[in-house]
Amino acid sequence: MLDEAEAGSVASGSFPICRAMTGMSEIKSAWGPVGPRLGALAWLWPREAMEAMRISLTVIAAIGLAMWFELTLPHWAAVTVISVNLATRAASLQKSLWYALGTIVGVMVALVLVANFAQATLAFDVALALWLGLLTAASSIESGQRSYGFALMGYTVPLVALGSVQDPRIVFDTGIDRCSTILLGLACAYASSVFVAPGVPAVRRALADRMQAVADGCARWVEATRSGGSPGQMPARAVLMLDDAVRDAFAEQPSLWWGGHAFRDAAPRLRWMLAAELLRARLGDRTGSHTSVLIGDGESRADRQIGRVRIAIRLLRSGGRIGRRPASLPLHLLLWNDYDWDGRHAVKNGVRTAVTVSLLNAFWYVTGWTDGSSAVIWGAVLAALFASHPDPAADARNFLVGTLMAAVVGIVVRYTLLTQTGEFMLLAAILLPLGILAALGWSDMRAPAGGGFAFFVLAVVEPTNVMTYDLAASLNQALAELLGIGATVIAFTTLVPPTGEATLRLRARRRLVAGVRRTALRNPLFLPPPDRWLARTFGRLALVQGDPDAAHGSETLLLVGLLMMMLRRENARLGREVGRIVAPAITPGASRGRAAGMRLREIAGRPGLTVLAAERVGAIAALVADLDAPETA
Repeated sequence: MLDEAEAGSVASGSFPICRAMTGMSEIKSAWGPVGPRLGALAWLWPREAMEAMRISLTVIAAIGLAMWFELTLPHWAAVTVISVNLATRAASLQKSLWYALGTIVGVMVALVLVANFAQATLAFDVALALWLGLLTAASSIESGQRSYGFALMGYTVPLVALGSVQDPRIVFDTGIDRCSTILLGLACAYASSVFVAPGVPAVRRALADRMQAVADGCARWVEATRSGGSPGQMPARAVLMLDDAVRDAFAEQPSLWWGGHAFRDAAPRLRWMLAAELLRARLGDRTGSHTSVLIGDGESRADRQIGRVRIAIRLLRSGGRIGRRPASLPLHLLLWNDYDWDGRHAVKNGVRTAVTVSLLNAFWYVTGWTDGSSAVIWGAVLAALFASHPDPAADARNFLVGTLMAAVVGIVVRYTLLTQTGEFMLLAAILLPLGILAALGWSDMRAPAGGGFAFFVLAVVEPTNVMTYDLAASLNQALAELLGIGATVIAFTTLVPPTGEATLRLRARRRLVAGVRRTALRNPLFLPPPDRWLARTFGRLALVQGDPDAAHGSETLLLVGLLMMMLRRENARLGREVGRIVAPAITPGASRGRAAGMRLREIAGRPGLTVLAAERVGAIAALVADLDAPETA
């Protein structure tokens, strides 16, 4: 998985970074069409306070509309508003789409489970645990808002199915009510975001700055490589992040799609260029075909590709486009990424979620606790939501601290202030500071417990059209919810504990080796397109680069796989023969590289081979022999 902080957006439901920007020019840019009128307030309030006020007002509007439509749990609309307001509007829009899709799919699955297992408690529990485990695994192998969407598909099922456990006949009404509440919250969040949507020029400038930084980093690496110095590790992660930045810009302002081919192709161009330059550095000065031709991309010369990216940057800054056709993106990117998937890590997370939910269900049934379903619900929410976080145990503990604070604040507000009013305007005045605190807690990473507070406080206050005041029942429910969250914290710490970074890097290295082996041995019909293969291998390399000792060998493996793919596309029979020699030689610790290199050099010298095929086999021989170096162990 890619590092979410470096992606600059919230991935897998983690808390977004609210950047501290003050000054009149930033306020005008951030607040779009109303900026000139609000810019004068910059000296009074920083941007965080203005954003928190906007979100809080949106929360109140969502609760008011939910009450007007007589929805059962208006606070879910408020939680939705807070949840989808992220650091960038593009991330917010993407999360909103996944929020809607995840809720609808989760409600449908809840209806199916209740319809088939309403009278079979054990079967229902098994089906619920399996569904949550499956979706947690899917969330773990994805990144960005797709990860959150899969987690939401999972934990929506217990929210709907167990929320009406006392009377399964009303599960359909519960599901429709939740869908309506969530969609209402999304609509309010979108309407509010229009006021702060950055204009096309601002989005263009931000993307141009990002592209400029990546292009400059690649140029420095190429220059250091050619000068014979120590270039350091190839900037694989920065190029991968550029893909996400381009997609975010297209989501922020869809008008950039038209004529945006140069922007869309920037990251793929740089990937091919880096691979060609890396191969040139490994082979040294030589006669024959340019290394870009060897890897199957005759236009990957560094000066050409970086120059084209810089032309795209100038077009962005000037508002220019290339043609009028829309720059399409692969449709599969809407459902899954082209980066790295850690299957073992995903299965481990899925098993943890399934076991946690099963144990909470067993505790509920053994004790017969009336509010035991709340423990199961919140345990499922936390287990599915935090499984894909880099440090889920620490995040879960911080969430628990935030929920404890929210429980105290929420109960005090509910049983003191809310008992004094029956008017919505007075209710709004009470909720306004809570909304501000929740928005600030959700958006500011300096408050690690803020996410739990934001997610929980309005659920404890629970404003509805007809308020009921039963302190014992509220305390009982809050205790059950805290128990579910606490059980998940224990599960993250002791029950199938999360995998450490060193182990994740080791697994990424193994997947990189396996990917090259598949390229060498698999039927060419089943090989992915070269662009997709290179993107996925770059994703694995970005993870492995955290270990400098393994980076050199991993970069060599990337080149071997790319050359093998091109060789097999040119000459399937020769590629199969070479692949059978390469596959055993690239196994870590095999120490067969030099012997394999000698055999490959003999093949390269055969008469009848094309010049390009012979050069590719010779390049593979040199690279495979290099794998026996001690630094690649």
